[in-house]
Amino acid sequence: MSKDLFDRIGKIGKRIEKLPLPSGADRAGALEVLARMSHGESVGDTEGAADLGVFRALHELREEVAGIAASAPFRKHHGSFTFIDLFCGVGGIRLAAQQNGGRCVFSSEWDRHARETYFANFGEYPYGDINRYAGQDMDDAAIDAAVPSHDLLVGGFPCQPFSRAGVASRQFLGRAHGFECETQGTLFFNIAKIVQVKRPRSVFLENVQNLVRHNKGETFKIIERTFHELGYTFAYKVVNANTMVPQGRVRCYMVAFRDGQQFEFPDFSGDPLPLRSILESEVPESLTISERSWQSHKDRLLRNKQRGVGFGANIADLDKPSRTILARYYKDGSECLVPQEGKPPRMLSPRECARLQGFPEEFILHASNNRAYRQFGNSVAVPVIARILERVAGVLAAEQLATGSDG
Repeated sequence: MSKDLFDRIGKIGKRIEKLPLPSGADRAGALEVLARMSHGESVGDTEGAADLGVFRALHELREEVAGIAASAPFRKHHGSFTFIDLFCGVGGIRLAAQQNGGRCVFSSEWDRHARETYFANFGEYPYGDINRYAGQDMDDAAIDAAVPSHDLLVGGFPCQPFSRAGVASRQFLGRAHGFECETQGTLFFNIAKIVQVKRPRSVFLENVQNLVRHNKGETFKIIERTFHELGYTFAYKVVNANTMVPQGRVRCYMVAFRDGQQFEFPDFSGDPLPLRSILESEVPESLTISERSWQSHKDRLLRNKQRGVGFGANIADLDKPSRTILARYYKDGSECLVPQEGKPPRMLSPRECARLQGFPEEFILHASNNRAYRQFGNSVAVPVIARILERVAGVLAAEQLATGSDG
């Protein structure tokens, strides 16, 4: 079932790429056509195409896209607040937002295979590279037209090196007292541009815990100062997800509010959850690593211990949370190997990795195991974010009730 679905999605993209579309001169442009189709939007000049063959092909593709969208398990058209989903991956933050009454009006992700998984589950193929919608070369009017209005901006932006401090970049935001150019060339810049132009009521961001300490704390100060200069309060909390999911996953969560609203994070204290709680009762034998690979793991662990590094394969304690699952897990499973009686340990299955992140059982996994492993290693702990966004949604609802407006 999953393989057939992803085969269909892949073929749709390839068929669009072969059509003579003005907006699809390259692969990225063609996939933007697919994104617009999945959102029920016009695909531009092709709607009035003189070439009848192209017109019919587009009509057939639109119907096929609509059929896949209609069967998506997490498709949602209504909500008490709107949000945009940036750097959306396979949609972990979206799941948390929808659980708390949110309705997504825009999503963006550059990785083609993550976009396929997102489409299969939410019925919307994300728009591509955020620089197409909030790039440094775009003025405020262009960004305002490209990005829909929204109450909440959410995103798990990649933490890339920040550029040198000390060079003015006021021209980027067009502000008399804009933030300094430490953010230039990073993807946080795109977020700041959207916040400045669209003025959402709140912003939620997720990143690695090292963001707080990066460059002796200077990077994080830039982010906090940027929100303050844009007129937002800023709060953050570093949380280990292991009381919500059976995985030690420490991440930095940030919440900003417009109009002076202060935010207090919920409590995440409690007993860590055991890995055994998410293990499948039956798994394919192919997950068991070979004797040769197991010996290689043990040899590498011994060498690393002798060097004082300490990295190597980890045989999991089933009564404790797993180590953090990373995007590289598909390579050898070294972050978490499940012990087995009388034979080498096994890797977690893709479904078990989804459970480690708190994804529901109905969530459709990518048909390629390697891609599924990468996608969940790059994803988020959904229950942690759901608990934070529950409180964010409560603040938004109280604000709306107090003002009698929709923001």
